[in-house]
Amino acid sequence: MSPEELVRRVEGVLRGVEGPRRGDGVVVALSGGIDSTVLLDVLYRLKGELDLRLYVAHLDHQLRLESVDDACSAASAAAARGLPFFGESLDVAMHARIRKLSVEMAARELRYRFLDEVMGRTDSRRIALGHHADDQAETVLLRLLRGSGSRGLGGMRLLRDGRYLRPLLAVGRDDITAYAAARSLPFREDASNRDRAYLRNRVRLELIPHLKEQYNPEISAVLCRTGSLLAAEDSHLERTAQEAV
Repeated sequence: MSPEELVRRVEGVLRGVEGPRRGDGVVVALSGGIDSTVLLDVLYRLKGELDLRLYVAHLDHQLRLESVDDACSAASAAAARGLPFFGESLDVAMHARIRKLSVEMAARELRYRFLDEVMGRTDSRRIALGHHADDQAETVLLRLLRGSGSRGLGGMRLLRDGRYLRPLLAVGRDDITAYAAARSLPFREDASNRDRAYLRNRVRLELIPHLKEQYNPEISAVLCRTGSLLAAEDSHLERTAQEAV
């Protein structure tokens, strides 16, 4: 997929029924990593064409010494495009202890709370997240390992709770990397993404490469397709149940 094809694919998502309307505000969740950086760049290129108000939001989780630099990078990316920036720093580790949660769950809880607050402050309609097709494949496989039902195995939805939109969900990691290189986009790298203490990282770095090499080189696409089918099936069953009430 060429960079221009990637832009047009995202445009198709934004023009679809799940996308924002003309004049709507969209909060872009920017970690500073390659995925969210590419997402921001694509949305910025489409901003005028689709008449969108864009806002950039970054949460410093205070989990890494480099997190201050991540926040500065995110603020710079917003400033370079003339976009409003909302940044906050929260002690995720303390929140995890108080709430008796894993650090991952605590970070997720605080991150979505922060994004919801920015959405309210800016009167926006959508929050754009940088999850892509390879993230989807990992999610489906993780939930299979945990014994999820059809709803869980459906993976991440393109639009969740009427607000969280994933415009890159049909775009692969390789295409995102190629886009960033073609556009010479600066981005941050999070060393924790290579920490094999986390199950998701082991799935991404060990299990999926093994499945690709030994069983099916298209395993990521297969997992995404299976997730899509199960999500459609789950939606159909839910509609049928509601109609029967």
